[in-house]
Amino acid sequence: MNNVIFNKHKTVFLPMERVLIIDDEEHIRDLLGEMLTMNGYDCTLASNALEARGIMQKSSFELVLCDINMPGESGLDFIQHVVSDFPDTATLMITAMDDPLVADHALQIGVYDYITKPFELNGVLISLANALRRRELEIDNRIYRKNLEMKVEDRTAALQQSEARLRAIFEAAKHVAFILIDHVEKKNKMIEFSPGAEHLFGYDRREVIGRPASLLSIPEDMIDPREVPARAKDGEVGFTREVTLTRKPGEEIQALFTSYPIFGAKGDMTAVLVVAIDISDRIRAAKEIQKNLDRWRRALEGIIHAMALTLEMRDPYTAGHQQRVASLVTAIGNKMGFSEEQIQGVRLAAMIHDIGKISVPAEILSKPGLITELEFHLIRTHSKVGYDILKGIEFPWPIAQMVFQHHERIDGKGYPQGLSDKEILLEAKILGVADVVEAMASHRPYRPSLGIKKALDEISSNRGVIYDPQVVDACLSVFEEDGFKFD
Repeated sequence: MNNVIFNKHKTVFLPMERVLIIDDEEHIRDLLGEMLTMNGYDCTLASNALEARGIMQKSSFELVLCDINMPGESGLDFIQHVVSDFPDTATLMITAMDDPLVADHALQIGVYDYITKPFELNGVLISLANALRRRELEIDNRIYRKNLEMKVEDRTAALQQSEARLRAIFEAAKHVAFILIDHVEKKNKMIEFSPGAEHLFGYDRREVIGRPASLLSIPEDMIDPREVPARAKDGEVGFTREVTLTRKPGEEIQALFTSYPIFGAKGDMTAVLVVAIDISDRIRAAKEIQKNLDRWRRALEGIIHAMALTLEMRDPYTAGHQQRVASLVTAIGNKMGFSEEQIQGVRLAAMIHDIGKISVPAEILSKPGLITELEFHLIRTHSKVGYDILKGIEFPWPIAQMVFQHHERIDGKGYPQGLSDKEILLEAKILGVADVVEAMASHRPYRPSLGIKKALDEISSNRGVIYDPQVVDACLSVFEEDGFKFD
């Protein structure tokens, strides 16, 4: 079935999203089916899990809406089957069991939302729309990961081909330059010049034999009789350097030179063997690889930014929160002496640390008054949901774990795992402190801004209690000494 959109140019047919509704109560089942059909969904109804299994063998669905208590197989067991065998299908539970433990178990096995009966129709529609959006994001992430793996495989193959070319250069004598330089008369004259040297330097053997090695622009310390033996006595049979040399036609190329001292019967150096190969292709390939890696890193940052915007568009009250936290963690990381690579990792984690809130209904996030215990429980699941979204992506940094742990505290009373001090990543500790400071200093639906002074008093008074002292000191320093301010 399709939705039809008319405009003055043409008629567009959009595929309807397919929903499987499983409930043993016929009136509930029919009500949900009628309501979702009226809102543009293609609904199929089943009265129990066995019937639903048969339907799913024949048809695919974007979303499964399932009761828990039904004759035969329970809804929770059936949902576990769906999550395992149909990973591209979103799942929602709709049940009369208003039990936080059951709700937590359902969310842990992969349910996107837990709706209790009696339900509000608008609430069901919002939860369903959120689940479908999260499903699209997870599918996009899997596709991105697969594409990235393919690109890495292609790049690895390219590197292997480059290495094969280098091996061929070493193994083929005409591509390796061998130059023997005499030291008996102390004039550094060339006494042997291989075909590979002719190829590399552009000189005919007859043009160089008997002439000084300086003709080839070989660095003096690689052939100087005072230097080479000293290096050899230190246990180095030879020593290597990359050199830019000028061939006879005037062309500059990059070459890898290795010098091997040759000693006579009396232990005195009689000659130096210089082995050289052209590494211009390797250097060009390395630059190209680095350029591609930089391009993919920029693409990765763009994707992370898009993920952040996806959440912020749903929750205008926290728009910019993740960006401001990212600015603060960058400043803290610099203050703590992090490398540029470490700072980039924690900054990217900060940009999407609340991505798991995409699973929380928007009306809860923007609710101006007090929230219920169940609503609070749903909000607290965002760290785990964020981890589930990100864990399959092979970032160069442990971003999924940073997101998972940013509400952990060093006294072990944080969530969701109750980790303590050394069990928590340092980056997650930084993210946690920055998150608290920004949240307290900014306006929220349920309260006005508390101000930056109160936020800094919070982390200062709990330094070493729930917040890492090193991180707190760095955070206080960037505000009080460096004059850091949120944009």
